[in-house]
Amino acid sequence: MGKWTRRAFIAGGGLAGVGLIVGIGGNMYLNKAIKKYSGKGMGDGASLNAWVRIAPDNTITMAVPRAEMGQGVYTALPMLLAEELEVDMNQIEIVHPQPESPYANTFLLDPNPRKAYASYSMMAKVASFLPVVGTGGSTSVKDLYDHLREMGATAREALIAAAAEKWGVKASDCYAESAHVINKKTKEKLSYGSLAEVAATVELDFNPPLKEQKDFKLLGKRIQRLDIPEKVTGTAQFGIDARPEGMLVAAIRHASYVGGTVNGVSNIEEVEKMRGVKKVVLLEDGLGAAVVADNTWRAKNAALALDLEEEANSLENISSSDISKMLGDIIADDSKMIGKPEGHGDVAAALGGDAKVVEASYEVPYLSQCTMEPLNCTMVINGDQCEVWVGHQGGSLVRDAVNAVTAIPKDNIKVNITYLGGGFGRRAELDFVKKAAMVAKQMEGTPIQLVFTREEDMKNGMYRPAVASTFKGTVGADGMIDAWDNKMALQSVGYSSMMRIMPAMAEPPEKDPQSAEGAIELPYARNNVSVQFGELELPALQVGNWRSVGASQNGFFTESFMDEMAHAAGQDPYEFRKKHMEKSDLPDADRYLAVLNKVASMANWSTPLAEGKSRGIAILKSFGSIVGQVAEVTKLGDKQIKIDKVYCVIDCGRIVNPDTIEAQMQSGIVYGLSAALFGEITMTEGQIDQQNFPQYEMVRMNTSPTVEVHIMEVDAYPGGVGEPATPPAAPAVVNAIFAATGDRVRSLPLMKHGYTFA
Repeated sequence: MGKWTRRAFIAGGGLAGVGLIVGIGGNMYLNKAIKKYSGKGMGDGASLNAWVRIAPDNTITMAVPRAEMGQGVYTALPMLLAEELEVDMNQIEIVHPQPESPYANTFLLDPNPRKAYASYSMMAKVASFLPVVGTGGSTSVKDLYDHLREMGATAREALIAAAAEKWGVKASDCYAESAHVINKKTKEKLSYGSLAEVAATVELDFNPPLKEQKDFKLLGKRIQRLDIPEKVTGTAQFGIDARPEGMLVAAIRHASYVGGTVNGVSNIEEVEKMRGVKKVVLLEDGLGAAVVADNTWRAKNAALALDLEEEANSLENISSSDISKMLGDIIADDSKMIGKPEGHGDVAAALGGDAKVVEASYEVPYLSQCTMEPLNCTMVINGDQCEVWVGHQGGSLVRDAVNAVTAIPKDNIKVNITYLGGGFGRRAELDFVKKAAMVAKQMEGTPIQLVFTREEDMKNGMYRPAVASTFKGTVGADGMIDAWDNKMALQSVGYSSMMRIMPAMAEPPEKDPQSAEGAIELPYARNNVSVQFGELELPALQVGNWRSVGASQNGFFTESFMDEMAHAAGQDPYEFRKKHMEKSDLPDADRYLAVLNKVASMANWSTPLAEGKSRGIAILKSFGSIVGQVAEVTKLGDKQIKIDKVYCVIDCGRIVNPDTIEAQMQSGIVYGLSAALFGEITMTEGQIDQQNFPQYEMVRMNTSPTVEVHIMEVDAYPGGVGEPATPPAAPAVVNAIFAATGDRVRSLPLMKHGYTFA
């Protein structure tokens, strides 16, 4: 990008009333197709820009268009801007803006846009112009790492130029610090707020260089999260806390059968006479019935009293055992293998040789995201105007969903994104938003908060799919893997989610699911490789994103089978992995090896443990980051296990906030262990068996291991941290259990195999 003219600066959000407005960066790709934006919520009485406003009183308001669901983006993203802007974190006020073009998340549609740095990729353009404003895939820092730093640097240089002009000195005679510009010679200083209006008229004829890592004051340092005080004091506003004046509560009832329809309610008059009940609402397309009442308790009890007129569908006689057989049948039929994500060499010939073939079949069940905050959405419709309060991972998706249900123009839909009481992919879905809109339409003028009880949420989820995966492999005389054949069967997560989120987009030519993540591009040298998948078609049983998506199950499959191959070869699991990484031609093999060696060193892998204790190891790259884990377990009884400790090493490239990274490693491990030890959603004759937490156990304090985290210092573009700790957790523990008991567990959860945990 060439010289900045005053006209261009203002067009991108320069001078607008009082204050400095920044909305243009130095790189055209990272500008994210900046078009118009409303500035709603960025402050009273001021015309605001896309990213940051500096008011005369030196208040710095920053737009953070990514949902805060516990992963720390309300701190990490301001750190990027503050580093270059030269302001302290306590000087920044955060606003979640409306879902508009400048805030598009290009990484959601183009997972590797660095390749498009010089030539703006088509998918990145699509993300900006739709726009796709959302949080997921551990993309927040990756997407904005350069962009927000450029925003800060540009504003800083404009402010310095304004101060230099006022003092009659060169810009090089000034520097910025703590929201002030300081004269190097006289030490006189001017606040950003006093310079803002003039700075907005400055013409920059250069793109300000970004700091080198050695000069960082904030990035890479442990910074206390900005959202913590609110959450400690109880003042943080989650979706369930929305209380617009006159609000009523709606509780929903779905059909008893998965994918079934509700065609009517036979006792509407009776229910509407119940205390506090205002109305019974039938949702469109048989999606359910809701009771509107004056509080949640009354709405819930009235909803339970509804006598639904239901109609089941093709799943009425289907149980989990039937689905398991369907998955197995797909794998057994080569004609149903619809994709080949990875392959080289001649696997069939290698398997037909003299070497012993190692075979294994693995399976995992459907899983619920189980967010702690129940699903909810608050909405009020007044004619052609609508306002929404919701904890959701995609503001633009919420707006589009409301528009689809109500036909209210998108510009007339205001979306207030609150804190999320857990997301994990479930709050990227739109079912609860659309259903809230259906109720709000029938209660026009009255704010309605639609709430899913835990039972309705668990029985009507967008689950992680059940997956079956089989392997065949051989090890050559040199101790190296000669053949690696992997087939899997599952419902396509990536395709299903994309069509729900953006149904207007054309169907992709091949249904290549995200669920192959973690099964391909492994860091191991293998002479002959084939990885294929077949798709299970069960549209009535909807699947969706679950923390770490395909990597969550494929990490368990591939790292368990690597252990099986090591055992068949008579080699130590760590040494076996190490040798195959050393001979790998994968570009990141050296980074994998560094992580593997570090986690083994932390766990003192080569030192024998006390009697009854064992270790297991696993490593996987997902969402741009490599995570290695070693689990230490104690065998207390025949099948009673205590998970004592998990050592965790992450290479996520450049570090923003190590405190957040460590917390996310701990969180991801506990989440992964909950699924490995207890998690499953099962179905009996078309109905979900699990109702609430008593049937869907979690890792609690008494079963949670100690977690020790090490963050590698690597000068590379940042990877994600919200999800990569989850995939290695299950195989590390399962491999440790094998070392302890000789029992090779190939399906989850472990409790189904009789294991208990102290």
